[in-house]
Amino acid sequence: MIRQMIRQAILNPIRQVRPRFLTTLATFVIPAAVAIPAKAFAQMELHGHHGESHGDFGTPTSQGFSFHLRQVAGFNHQSGPRGAQAAAGENYQMMVYRGSWGPLKLEPHLMTSLEPWLLPKEGSPQLFQTGETYNGKPIVDRQHPHDLWMEITEKLIFELAPGSNVYIVGGPVGQPALGPEAFMHRESAQHLPWAPLGHHYQDSTHVSMGVMTAGVKFDIVEVAMSQFNGREPDENRIKLDRGKLDSWSSQVKLFLWDGLHGQASTAILKNPESLEPGDQRRNTASIHWSTSKNATPDAFRHATSLIYGTTQRVADETDAETALTTDTSGSDSTKPRESWLLESDLSWGWGLWFMTRFESLDKHGLNLKADVGKSDGDIRRVVKALTLGAFQDITALSNDTVKTGIGLDYTTHFIDAATRADYGSNPYGTHAFLMVNAAW
Repeated sequence: MIRQMIRQAILNPIRQVRPRFLTTLATFVIPAAVAIPAKAFAQMELHGHHGESHGDFGTPTSQGFSFHLRQVAGFNHQSGPRGAQAAAGENYQMMVYRGSWGPLKLEPHLMTSLEPWLLPKEGSPQLFQTGETYNGKPIVDRQHPHDLWMEITEKLIFELAPGSNVYIVGGPVGQPALGPEAFMHRESAQHLPWAPLGHHYQDSTHVSMGVMTAGVKFDIVEVAMSQFNGREPDENRIKLDRGKLDSWSSQVKLFLWDGLHGQASTAILKNPESLEPGDQRRNTASIHWSTSKNATPDAFRHATSLIYGTTQRVADETDAETALTTDTSGSDSTKPRESWLLESDLSWGWGLWFMTRFESLDKHGLNLKADVGKSDGDIRRVVKALTLGAFQDITALSNDTVKTGIGLDYTTHFIDAATRADYGSNPYGTHAFLMVNAAW
């Protein structure tokens, strides 16, 4: 009962803002878009520098490209009868262009990954990880490689006042207004590059094949809504998928003070899983705290995230709305599958970082011997995982553009007796890796 009351208190206001928000946003965005002269786009030139805004729509007053590349390579060992050993890898390449014409800002975003060629097609070994498919079967105990195209979007921002703006963003692949920042971009996971077990409950929609988002930000509050393709990417990791923008999400963000912000979001995903027909409601909430931004290298620095995510099967959107206000104590197939995550990245100086991540979540689809003959929707196993690690910056191989370091992490899992029969008495995973980040 308490859990239902909390869920209603957080999510019902987000649902109510949806239709009103679109009407209000159209009032601001459409006149602004009409008022922008076409010559502002015709006169774009690449100067590659940043300047001050003079309020002139004719010539760009602040523009330039920025790039960020990351490559992780090393060794991955997952224990027990369901584990495996393999080379560890994770990478992405990002490019952002920023151009300003007075209050108008343009931000094209491009993000790619070479994982379709560098990682096994069935994914990297990771105990208890699930999500997406390979050869028409669910991926289990592995993390799928990301697609070549992770983001291709265009963002248009119109500043109303300092700290306040309206914006629209869209493209063939990108992240809707749903969930926390994806794990590979979170400051609290900057030295722990592996996907959390709760990835598909929290931030897996960061690669959505088709998305349109509109939002408004006033000082410390930001509200956004997205229409997007809620289906998971298919097994062809090279091409862009096509599909209807038939899923929606709403999100509220609070920027409480420098280094502390949070979000709550809700969504209806239309047939997100190819092997598990039906719609899903996803709810997320998170808070993120960092003291690293203005700290000196020898000072104590940390970044911490607390994330909650839940996914619930629903027959249609009406059932999804009802699920927020009714008891779901019946079949496990209709109960929300919940996940919690707490992770931190800490340093006391000398370029040495300590990482920790704790997760507790409901898992299904593990194909356990004890569950043979049962419907997958009625199977629920609670899995807890604790990760500890350390990362050392290598100053001899670093400069203002390139940062290099080595890391080691160890994950132990806490499971019930039925799960131990398949995974062994003490399933664990460990990584030793080299990470290179380049930004300019």
